[in-house]
Amino acid sequence: MATYVLRRLIQAIPILIGISVVSFAIINLAPGDPTDRFRSGRVSQETIQNLIRLYGLDKPLPEQFVSWFTAFWQFWKPEAWGYSFVDGRPVTEKIAEKIPTTLLLMGTSLFVTTIIAVPLGVLAAVKQYSWADKIITTLATIAYALPSFVLGILLLYIFAIKLNLFPSFGMQSLGQEGNVADVAWHMVLPVSSLALQQIAGWSRYMRSSMLEVLQQDYIRTARAKGLAGSRVLFKHALRNALIPVVTLLGLTLPSLLGGAAITESIFSWPGLGWLAVDSVGTNDYPVVLAIIMIGGVMVLLGNLLADVLYGLVDPRIKY
Repeated sequence: MATYVLRRLIQAIPILIGISVVSFAIINLAPGDPTDRFRSGRVSQETIQNLIRLYGLDKPLPEQFVSWFTAFWQFWKPEAWGYSFVDGRPVTEKIAEKIPTTLLLMGTSLFVTTIIAVPLGVLAAVKQYSWADKIITTLATIAYALPSFVLGILLLYIFAIKLNLFPSFGMQSLGQEGNVADVAWHMVLPVSSLALQQIAGWSRYMRSSMLEVLQQDYIRTARAKGLAGSRVLFKHALRNALIPVVTLLGLTLPSLLGGAAITESIFSWPGLGWLAVDSVGTNDYPVVLAIIMIGGVMVLLGNLLADVLYGLVDPRIKY
């Protein structure tokens, strides 16, 4: 296993280099310039030129890329990822502030997805072609087909604006800093927006896996031996049906980060996704590049985690 993991990590190096090259090229081909906000006439040209030299924007692009890429992996240094063009703060500091709130949102949505999707998938498989199966399948298809931004806006409009049941933005109410219940109340709509699509996909995947397991010979043998239906279902069928579903944990992490960018923007949740969208709007290149690289690393680690989990839960898999 250790050799396999090490080999996968070595194989990830050229992929990360490719991600960094493409990301750096797209960022520099985008219209606009980080210093455009200073060109309103209130800042002298001399000051603007000093800023350009300070951030190394006057150097050739290959030199800028090499300097940024080599410094990026020295993440333990505060200045490794550069400084924000907006407020001059270290990029590592700005990202470190947002990571806990994004992890809170992603972790909660993943937990909600797991405890709801697995039972729904099992119920749909056990009651195949029943009304319960048809209702679950229909709702899952609708939820999965809705784009995340449409789903978020619908939830915001219905439950926050029209019904006024939940807060429409932010993480906390004014004067409620440190109130866990208030934070949880603000999380209801963002978590629902992230989790609904995941639940739709997971429940369909769980249903398919459960139906396949229920047709296996060892399930028929267990029933023929007179074992209770619940014992056959939960001890024999469910444990084996969960094997492919476990791999979804690793593959879901990168998609949650991408969905968080949209969800956090809609609900003004102060996390990493909100920072990414805001940085794109202000041409804050160092922050945008850092977040893109974090996303790339998460995709690679997520795929590696999925492969490792599959081998751990299924003894038939050998690395």
